[in-house]
Amino acid sequence: MVHDDEKAQIREGMDALKRGIDGFRSRRPQLEMVATVATTLGRCRGDDEPAGDGDHIAVIEAGTGTGKSFGALVPALVMARSRGRRLVVSSSTVALQHQYAEKDAPTLQRLLPMGFTFAVAKGRRRYACTAKLLGEASDAGQHELDMDDDADRNPPETAAVRRRRTIILQLAESFEAERWNGDRDELAVPVPDEIWSDLTTDRQGCSGNRCSEFARCPFYAARQRVKDADVVIANHDLVLSALSVEAGGVLPLPTETVYVFDEAHSLAAKAIEHMSAKHALRGAQEWLHGAVEAVRDAVLALRLDETLLRDAQLSAVTAADELEQLRLRIHAMRAFEDKRARRFKNGKLPEWMRASGERVREAGRGLEKTFVALREAMLERAPSEGSLVTRVLGALGFYVGKLENFLATWDLMLEEEGEGEIPVARWVELHDEGGVKDYLVCAAPIGGSERLRKLLWNRASAVVLMSATLTSCGSFDLFLNQTGLTVYRGLHFLQVESPFNYRANAKLVIPAMKCDPTDVQAHTDEVIERMPQLVHNQGTLVLFASAKQMKAVFAGLPEPLRRISLVQGTMPKMEMLARHRAAIDRGDRSVLFGLQSMAEGVDLPGDYCTHVVWAKLPFSVPDSPLEEARREWIEGQGRSYFMEVTVPETAQRFKQGLGRLIRTTEDRGVVTVLDSRLITKRWGSLLMRGIPDFERVMERPSRIPL
Repeated sequence: MVHDDEKAQIREGMDALKRGIDGFRSRRPQLEMVATVATTLGRCRGDDEPAGDGDHIAVIEAGTGTGKSFGALVPALVMARSRGRRLVVSSSTVALQHQYAEKDAPTLQRLLPMGFTFAVAKGRRRYACTAKLLGEASDAGQHELDMDDDADRNPPETAAVRRRRTIILQLAESFEAERWNGDRDELAVPVPDEIWSDLTTDRQGCSGNRCSEFARCPFYAARQRVKDADVVIANHDLVLSALSVEAGGVLPLPTETVYVFDEAHSLAAKAIEHMSAKHALRGAQEWLHGAVEAVRDAVLALRLDETLLRDAQLSAVTAADELEQLRLRIHAMRAFEDKRARRFKNGKLPEWMRASGERVREAGRGLEKTFVALREAMLERAPSEGSLVTRVLGALGFYVGKLENFLATWDLMLEEEGEGEIPVARWVELHDEGGVKDYLVCAAPIGGSERLRKLLWNRASAVVLMSATLTSCGSFDLFLNQTGLTVYRGLHFLQVESPFNYRANAKLVIPAMKCDPTDVQAHTDEVIERMPQLVHNQGTLVLFASAKQMKAVFAGLPEPLRRISLVQGTMPKMEMLARHRAAIDRGDRSVLFGLQSMAEGVDLPGDYCTHVVWAKLPFSVPDSPLEEARREWIEGQGRSYFMEVTVPETAQRFKQGLGRLIRTTEDRGVVTVLDSRLITKRWGSLLMRGIPDFERVMERPSRIPL
């Protein structure tokens, strides 16, 4: 139940936004959202209270322009504070996380009558390691002196070496002068990845409070700010990683937290990514050799017990020999001549591979024990030999991380699924780089629902899940199945339409195509033929279901059209969007060729995008081992994979692409779908359910008017 004083604070908050933001209007859809969020958070669970029927969870689809950020954050701030909880706001992309941190949260902090603090939670590698930074700077400074003293005898430096030394010295000087706090995202000039990797560390390479520079460690300073903040701005990857940590992590415990997940439609896929694991057989042998050398360096440099080195050698050699035998056996099967991945049916490993995997894992566990003992021995030396320990620990940390992934892979490969549990897909994949062939051992659960239910829904105090595309084919069913929410009967559902007048401002055009997309070459040729007619506005976004067709269409365009087209994959995505915007700002035409990642999370208002073209409907190609395993499991139960998964997922991707067109109340435009199956196939009507109410034109226009 929402108490009267909480209702009053929420009203005061919304009124404050009206007074403080020019043109702000709280429309009915946003008010409905405020009410649903408040009601849900009024059901916050206590620390030991079971999840029950899920009435502490809200599932909200809010169309573009509804103001869902403020519609969720204002009631969430009030209710979290009132109920003694902390608020974690999570987004799927770095860009959206920055929007919350740099725009939405500061605005609310400035305008709302209730005071609150917020902090951004990021991974350790976004921060410089003070000890490594100062150590690298010391080496760079000494190198400059040596070069000056022996200028006649030393060979000239390359430009890359000079640039690296200059950057490191400048960073160290800025840090020491307190002009920079060690956060990579707050650098005025970006630092190249190859330099930054030498200045940062991960959990395995960090000595924590035993480090001589702990008192001015940027990561731990940021971590303390997160712990002290009322609101934590995070991302889905960080939240999912933190859920596995019982205590002492970057984020508060789920039982103490109210979560707001924006772009929640991506949460299930993120969960699968976090549970998946793979490693290369030949590659593992190489790093196992490197791990022994790192242990040798640590033992000799810090004068540690040599038993540690002997134990590491025994475990590493045993694991490497077993991996080589496994690689040779897989190679002798010659099963990869026509297919790069071979999946084990129903996830069942042959006995020979299971037996080999058990021996590999046992040797890996032995090396893990040695690493733990070595780390403790090194940390005992930290007070007296801090800088040396930091360097050696950083070098060893690389191999500790490799070993963790190695063991995670074999744990998942050898795991026995219980009756009724979601199965694990297991496969071997050929990897060929520079003529050197290797084999990847891969494993991934076919769904993330059980993990989300166990670690999040059953533990969180309360959760708000929101996105503009939580439904597909007019239903929440796909999202509920993917996230494991189907078992809860008390969920709070809300679906609010966008306030935009789509019928008056946008058209959905489906030309009468001569060719069906199943005839790939003929359809591609027809798309090429139609493109000059379609690209007549300033900003056009052309979306493809496959990179192969995208490249073929671009290659077939007339030269004048190729010159104004930007193709995803030829440059970083942010650079591509910046060039596009710059061309439109100059009054030129510009065309973006993109894949599914360009169909979501891309904001191109006004003239930046007045025409979206789907080359064909965004069906995924079901040739990945994970998708094959999912299909096998569903159809093995007598269900239709096509109707249960393929069509709803395609509908969701299609809807996301349509959402690129109208971003503000002033926008106008057209969506053209060069795939007549949308109206000729029975399932086409399912894809049309729940999409914006565009004016629909089923014809072949010679030119599409705005």
